[in-house]
Amino acid sequence: MPIQNQEISDSLEDVRSVLESSKRWAAAQPAEALGAHLATYVAVYLLGVVEDSIETLLEGRARKPNDECVANYICQDIEHFRNPKRHTIGEALKKFSPEFADRFYNRFPERCREITALESIYSVKTDLAHKGTDELRLTLPDVEDYINRIEPILEVLESILS
Repeated sequence: MPIQNQEISDSLEDVRSVLESSKRWAAAQPAEALGAHLATYVAVYLLGVVEDSIETLLEGRARKPNDECVANYICQDIEHFRNPKRHTIGEALKKFSPEFADRFYNRFPERCREITALESIYSVKTDLAHKGTDELRLTLPDVEDYINRIEPILEVLESILS
């Protein structure tokens, strides 16, 4: 089922657009390293979109009861949701309901394709931040595959939190 939240859908489309621009740019350049730099940029950008999307979905669910005080409290807790890994997403869902976390964990077992893609882009960001650019090996097709494998995570989260 496609993502219903327009902001999230638009953000994913923007990542895909940046990816396509990067592919065209990399194809015009002879250096393989340029492709790796572009792929890393798009992967880190994608991770930011995933973080913001999860935050948007969690905040949307927090505001459902129409109790502004409760919503403000919850939203402050999730305001800076970062480092989306299977465990951190599950823990955030568990704060709403253990059933939400169970549904997420049951849909995405620990080493499934979707989770490994999410954890791969997290690793790219961490490696870039802490190791620099000397060992960049990511390709633009890798990032395209990651986008397609991560989107179902956002779709399921949207369904759980709706």
